[in-house]
Amino acid sequence: MAQDPSRFLRATLIALLLSSGIGTAATRERIAAVALFPVENLTSGSIPAAEVRQFLIDQFAAEGVRVLDDEALDEFMARHHVRYDAGIDGATAVLLRQETGVDGVVIASVELSNHIAPAKVALFVRLVSIKTAPEVVWAEDIGMAGDDAPGLFDLGVANDYQAVLTRAFDRLGSSLIPYLRTGRIDTKLKPASTFRPKSHYRNLTIEPDRPYSVAVVPFFSLSPRRNAGDILALHFLRHLSGFQQFRVIDPGVARRQLLDARIIMDGGLSISDAETVAALIEADFVLTGRVLRYEDYDGPAGRTAVEFSAVLIERKSRRVVWSSRSDNEGSDGVGLFERGTSKTAHTMATQMVRITAELMAGREN
Repeated sequence: MAQDPSRFLRATLIALLLSSGIGTAATRERIAAVALFPVENLTSGSIPAAEVRQFLIDQFAAEGVRVLDDEALDEFMARHHVRYDAGIDGATAVLLRQETGVDGVVIASVELSNHIAPAKVALFVRLVSIKTAPEVVWAEDIGMAGDDAPGLFDLGVANDYQAVLTRAFDRLGSSLIPYLRTGRIDTKLKPASTFRPKSHYRNLTIEPDRPYSVAVVPFFSLSPRRNAGDILALHFLRHLSGFQQFRVIDPGVARRQLLDARIIMDGGLSISDAETVAALIEADFVLTGRVLRYEDYDGPAGRTAVEFSAVLIERKSRRVVWSSRSDNEGSDGVGLFERGTSKTAHTMATQMVRITAELMAGREN
């Protein structure tokens, strides 16, 4: 039977796209056992740490991934005097793998937890492989508010905090479970064009047949929002790790090198310091920047605003190969019944960073 030429061409094109990493999913090596680090609190108040931990333990255990018990993890941390648990450096990763048998670390960070009606939750979760150097193999972020879709007469507003948290967990599970089952990362998120950078410069050549290692360091914050620099770095880590061409090194590695080299980021990371960090951890690129605004609001009325700049420094050429500036408010791109309004800074920032990362990777929207 003669084969349909158009069908053959389509199948060939899809195969080429998937093999080159331009498709909608990237395949990563699967993890068999993990250590779940304490939940990082990036808020100025209390967080649902116990609920987040239990949810993640249940998700991993249900998929047959062994979770190191808390007692064994606490003993390891005490034995090696590990005081920083919002990331993992190379030396700690080697010891953890050798002594406990785990090949991955799970790190959750809560950015926003607001019980005031309408309730709001924002968090990041990442899975770091420690089979070799600590590398982020899967990451997800969730930002939700009870008034995300208020609708006519505010009938869609949810004031119950637990209901919003449950919805956030459902979204998180819908990303994590497929990865644990297939080792594939879903990259279907498409940001709104409203959130494109106000300006950007790109002088970056990405070869399709090789991965590039990227170290993301905390952004220098000029915002009154607590931990805004760490939050922006987590946004970039989450989105860059979804691209096959980027291998994102866990921030704990860069933090350790910054401390060892006694580099103080007073006013931000200089190019010479970025070169030092890149050389020490053998990263192809270092990404950093500045946060000018990262504004949320309490209660039913107010506005969100996010403004930041980002730079990507290449170790080989010792120059800036990407720079951009992004600035948006939650009312940008609002539709009927407030549809499209960003009720949390997180919701807006994740789209702003996503489209920046796509442009950085050479994917025009």
